[in-house]
Amino acid sequence: MTLTYPVQLTNVSMPVDLKSYITEQERTHFLTKNPYKRQLQESYIEYAKEIEISQDIMQRQRYVIFCEQMKEDTPEIRYETMLELEEKKDEIVTSLLELELTAEEVTDLELIRYLHTLFDYNEAQNRPIESETISQIIQGGKEDVQTTRNN
Repeated sequence: MTLTYPVQLTNVSMPVDLKSYITEQERTHFLTKNPYKRQLQESYIEYAKEIEISQDIMQRQRYVIFCEQMKEDTPEIRYETMLELEEKKDEIVTSLLELELTAEEVTDLELIRYLHTLFDYNEAQNRPIESETISQIIQGGKEDVQTTRNN
């Protein structure tokens, strides 16, 4: 299948996310009665935490980015644009499945983290954004700029 529209492909190195795995291991540790198994489990949990923060072990996230331009901003045009984007997404997912690859639509949080990685890689690795709700970093606007210039 040939795509009839432009797409952008990106690869981003991200730290390995073992949070859910570590949580499951901690739950197992809590339920374990044997002291030797508990000690082994504790060291295994610590090892997994070290892997998670290690800069040496990374996973590659691959993104397929595509867009659709809106002619004007009305509810009807937004809806039509959303349908066109869904159609493109379905076409790309189907094409990847034919190649025995998997594809997932990114969540809002994943998109925010992706953009954070592009703009500040080190900080994104050391202190990733944990919530979709983040405070606005740039404050002010045109009025503030004009006020500053007049003073």
